[in-house]
Amino acid sequence: MNFKLEPSGDRGILTIGGELTIDRAAELRTMLITSLESAENVHIRLEAVTEVDLSCLQLLCSAHRTAMNLNKNLILDSEESQVFRQTVKDAGYTRNRGCTADSCESCLWIGGDK
Repeated sequence: MNFKLEPSGDRGILTIGGELTIDRAAELRTMLITSLESAENVHIRLEAVTEVDLSCLQLLCSAHRTAMNLNKNLILDSEESQVFRQTVKDAGYTRNRGCTADSCESCLWIGGDK
């Protein structure tokens, strides 16, 4: 798995690629925490993702909840990754609206079945 964090004012762009699996969960967790600590608005860009498992989806969901609790924004751009989108769909994560904690209607999984 490869990461790149680009800070830009109050925005940070976290680019993630490669394997997003349980073997890399600790690394992903660390990068998500670092991103949320360094920016008010974190934009996650997925590039060249080769594998995804449920641990990645759970970490992203947790990071989104953390961002909401910190009054920060976490945005996920998964349009370029068919592997990621298919995993979201197969895991049953796609939603029409966010969970009860999603008062800002910014759930990462809304419209994820494209």
